[in-house]
Amino acid sequence: MTKKKVTSDDIAKQLGVSKALVSFVLNGKGKEKRISDEMCRRVFEVAGKLNYQPNQIARWFRTGKTQTIGLIIADISNPFFGKLGREIEREAALQGYKVIFCSSDESPVKFGKQLDMLINSRVDGFVMAPPPGSEEQVKAIEMSKLPYVLIDRFFPSIDSNYVVIDNYAAAYKATVFLLKKGYTKIAFLTVNDELVTMHDRTRGYLQALQDSGLTLGEKSVYRLPFSHSKDDVKEAIVQLAGEKEVGAILFSSSKIGLMGMEVMVELGIRIPEDIAIVSFDDPDFYKVCISPVTAIAQPLSEMGSTAVKILTSEIEAGEQDLLSRKIVLESKFIERKSSGE
Repeated sequence: MTKKKVTSDDIAKQLGVSKALVSFVLNGKGKEKRISDEMCRRVFEVAGKLNYQPNQIARWFRTGKTQTIGLIIADISNPFFGKLGREIEREAALQGYKVIFCSSDESPVKFGKQLDMLINSRVDGFVMAPPPGSEEQVKAIEMSKLPYVLIDRFFPSIDSNYVVIDNYAAAYKATVFLLKKGYTKIAFLTVNDELVTMHDRTRGYLQALQDSGLTLGEKSVYRLPFSHSKDDVKEAIVQLAGEKEVGAILFSSSKIGLMGMEVMVELGIRIPEDIAIVSFDDPDFYKVCISPVTAIAQPLSEMGSTAVKILTSEIEAGEQDLLSRKIVLESKFIERKSSGE
């Protein structure tokens, strides 16, 4: 026997609300109709429990929209992007949208193919953390007038919507913190500066050293290949702990930080007794390891929700705003044991 297809009427009956209210929520018009976030959440919760399956093709013919967002993150293996993706999905659900996840693995070629796939899937818009070398693909999206928001990174040459943190200020503050702790040999372990994110973090670090009167300059910056391995990190740590005799390291990402800590344990380098560390990002592991890590925590929930709200407002308006929205948020500095007493 064929199982009866669940309809919006079934959801309405279970919740004791009108079919119109359920339809508004499922079609992403909850905010417009001033339906509370709690009611929207309950509608989507019941829809999930009943296994409600909307007819996306019929909806597209009727409205020109599929209520789906394409999300391309840079690297699914990086805990930062995993958590950010979860926040984007959470906010999208509140707005009545589903999310199609992709990970470019920092490859502009793969990024371009994923864009084509999402466009062919008729997504209503994009949230993207574009890899280095993908300016032309982003420019093509800009020219097509498809709604999109860049997150965590952007290209200065493209007048786009984006949501990022103040990377320069965060690196500057972290470096000053270590200087005030009495460290005079502070290394910055990062990747090449193709991304404006990493470029700004390097600038902040170097400016803090310069303002303190130290003359370490570029020789204190150790740049890894963008697609680095544990062996690359190990080579850097051996040099920094050996001939350069650094007292503290600032890691430009949690991916580098996690590899760095693993290498330091293998080499018998004690944290913070031998080398103190501070890292960008704040994965859960940083809170529970033997020497909990002093971290620059990005406001992932705010970043995700802001990006989705900008995107959905453009989708519902039917066109991109004439003025791009460039949102720069503040990070949170969290002091823990790894940076010393």
